[in-house]
Amino acid sequence: MAEGLCGTSSICATKLAINADKDLLDAIRSGYKLDPWTEKLRSAKDGMNRIAETDGLWFLAHDALGHFGFDKTYGSLRGSYYWPNMRKDLEEAYVPGCADCQRNKNTTKKPIGPLHPLPIPDARGDSVAIDFIGPLPEDDGKNCIISFTDRLGSDVRLVAARTDTTAEDLATLFFDNWFCENGLPLDIVSDRDKLFVSKFWKALHTLTGIKLRLSTSYHPETDGASERTNKTVNQACRFIVDRNQKGWAKALPKIRFNIMNMEPADASAEEKNAWNLIQKLETDTWEAQDNLLKAKISQSFFANKNRQLTFPFKVGDRVVLSTVHRRQEYKAPGKKHVAKFMPRYNGPYRITDVDEDHSTVTLDLPNSPNMFPVFHTSQVKPFTENDATLFPSREFEKPPPIVTENGEEYYIRDIIDERRRGRGWQYKVRWEGYAPEDETWLPRRELEDTEALDVWLAKRRSDV
Repeated sequence: MAEGLCGTSSICATKLAINADKDLLDAIRSGYKLDPWTEKLRSAKDGMNRIAETDGLWFLAHDALGHFGFDKTYGSLRGSYYWPNMRKDLEEAYVPGCADCQRNKNTTKKPIGPLHPLPIPDARGDSVAIDFIGPLPEDDGKNCIISFTDRLGSDVRLVAARTDTTAEDLATLFFDNWFCENGLPLDIVSDRDKLFVSKFWKALHTLTGIKLRLSTSYHPETDGASERTNKTVNQACRFIVDRNQKGWAKALPKIRFNIMNMEPADASAEEKNAWNLIQKLETDTWEAQDNLLKAKISQSFFANKNRQLTFPFKVGDRVVLSTVHRRQEYKAPGKKHVAKFMPRYNGPYRITDVDEDHSTVTLDLPNSPNMFPVFHTSQVKPFTENDATLFPSREFEKPPPIVTENGEEYYIRDIIDERRRGRGWQYKVRWEGYAPEDETWLPRRELEDTEALDVWLAKRRSDV
């Protein structure tokens, strides 16, 4: 029978057509007009009332798939979905405004802000750079090296010391090892070690009339002289220390002698005469100033070629702060952490002050009161705010506190870290409904009888 229907061919093509009932379609259209919810969707010209569906699709294509960039996120969507401005909103708003991406991805843009070299000293001994090398393996009761470097004449002093040296001890070491031979400098350049920002050290500088030049937070480029000395000393120690890494303390005088005894390769026999050297000292000082100035200009020129020279920040802007110089804290002894998994940026933080002349910004750091809040602009990047009209689900709706007889309290989501402070412990609390920048360190006494602390302690016991 099939052969009779299809002729002599063994293959029979069948065409099936389905037509919708016109009365049914009219009834559906009429129903849309009568239904208040669908009428609200139809009347929304900008589509904002339908954005919840696309917001969810963006989350599945970007957040749920591992926070890939625009190309992969768009590629996972365009084969199955389309809506007006899909590509534009994804490329210009959703992916750039992802807070998790801004915290966890390394930036590929040029650092912001040019270099600002320190002024050249007028004479030898006018400016001294001080820095610590360490901690080192303990040797003769010492575990670090303090370096004193003349920024113009390159005179160097290396002193074995301890990392728990107090400001008073540092003042004594400076007096014994530098002042007695070279006199009082006009300024001292250092980083923001706790000793250099102590009240005693600042008061000492005020009384002696020395100007204290402190670098901005996590910006070692400010103190190039001491960093160069540290590099040379570290290199020399590798060749001198024993296999058990002892003997570096006794080797410091020899290392200093080798550094100071080096003469220019082009020095003539006449120039090696002591009297001629004395006569040439003033001329050499001028030449050293010129060479330093030339080197700083060259350094700034080549460094600034790879930097953004514009200053895009103003008071009130929010930025994220690089963690590159704080990853060592993440690898504290006893913690099962690796720095590779640490977020690349923290924040966002609000800018409270700007200094365009020195390319620095001052940040509001509510949970880090002991950190100096001034940073070079290369340590921060602008934070792209979320567009709440396009992506309402990414907004943090901070829940109000609960009012109890003891005052206002907040919901604790969980505890994510711990640290020892003095004789007790502190725990890092993540609050329900709040962003990562609101995480807070609290002492154990404030967390007693909470479920979050019980869960954390049980987890720690299971990890042991």
